[in-house]
Amino acid sequence: MADIFTPWKIKDLEIPNRLVRSATWEGMALDDGTPTIDTVNFTADLAEGGVGLIIAGYSFITPLGRGLPKQSGMHIDAMVGPQTRITDAVHKLGGLIAAQIVHAGGQTRADWIGGQPEGPSAIVHPAFKEQVRELSKSDIARIVEQFAEAALRARAAGYDAVELHGAHGYLISQFLSPNINLRGDEYGGSLANRARFCLEVYQAVRRALGPRYPVFIKLNSEDGLEGGFTPAEAVEVAKMLDQAGIDAIEVSGGVPAAGKLGSARPVVKPEDEGYFFNNALAIKAAVKCPVMVVGGWRGKARVEAALDKVDAVSMSRPFIRQPHLAKLWKSGQSDQATCISCGQCFGVGMKGGVACGQELKKAAGK
Repeated sequence: MADIFTPWKIKDLEIPNRLVRSATWEGMALDDGTPTIDTVNFTADLAEGGVGLIIAGYSFITPLGRGLPKQSGMHIDAMVGPQTRITDAVHKLGGLIAAQIVHAGGQTRADWIGGQPEGPSAIVHPAFKEQVRELSKSDIARIVEQFAEAALRARAAGYDAVELHGAHGYLISQFLSPNINLRGDEYGGSLANRARFCLEVYQAVRRALGPRYPVFIKLNSEDGLEGGFTPAEAVEVAKMLDQAGIDAIEVSGGVPAAGKLGSARPVVKPEDEGYFFNNALAIKAAVKCPVMVVGGWRGKARVEAALDKVDAVSMSRPFIRQPHLAKLWKSGQSDQATCISCGQCFGVGMKGGVACGQELKKAAGK
């Protein structure tokens, strides 16, 4: 059985253990996307807790690509300074941190972005019920460049790597999905066409950052919807990315309209842990780059067993409740996360951001 605390590498980035904090919306930024001291402290707790690699909560690359209120931004140069406070705090504690950059596409609301949501096709979004404007080819070129510019800001802010958000129904994921992407041009139809935007984003980011800076992707391995992106298609896209030079793939899945088959599933039983693991195994068998997998991991023994077949395991909700979980596992004080997968993490903190709902109840004596 693999040791969680064996070092590994993404490109030249040496990571001290196999536990990755998978990114989530933190909801602690100012209205313009500026990360606050609350974001800094929240992230520093993870570094102090010993997680091998922190992937920071998704940062939007343009105001039209904002996915939720109080989301952090990487859209203008003025964000570099505030973002640097996050990386400085993590590095002072000996941690490593990657920036995750995203465009929400049609998966947002007009009142959150100050305009009409934009996406691959002119549809009413199945979960958000907003009318989406179809992107023109010039719009697509603009967004590809915005990804590259955001990646440069992330590096300037001291992030150790950049992750593209290609999962959970955001824009890259939307282009991949045949039930969202209804285009009839070279960005729609066949899988190669639907993957074109994803590859163009990666290639633009790689050109901007150069060959040695680590760039990886959070990739949907399935949408969880009839007629959506499938595990077999995910393997083929992973192969395309691997051949293009991607440095690692974090395997996830689900979109908001998938409900219980989404990314953050409720009440995960021990036998259900690692619900994207089989998809990750198929991708791992098809690529040369490292593969991480997220999806309901809670027990140390099950994580160790998974590490016999993948390079790292990612978790999000367990680190919200126990930011020091890695240290607890390493010291032998615990072998099970206390997260119960209740989903009461979001919008419950002091200022409406991320916090463990169960711990807040405990503190309130309820």
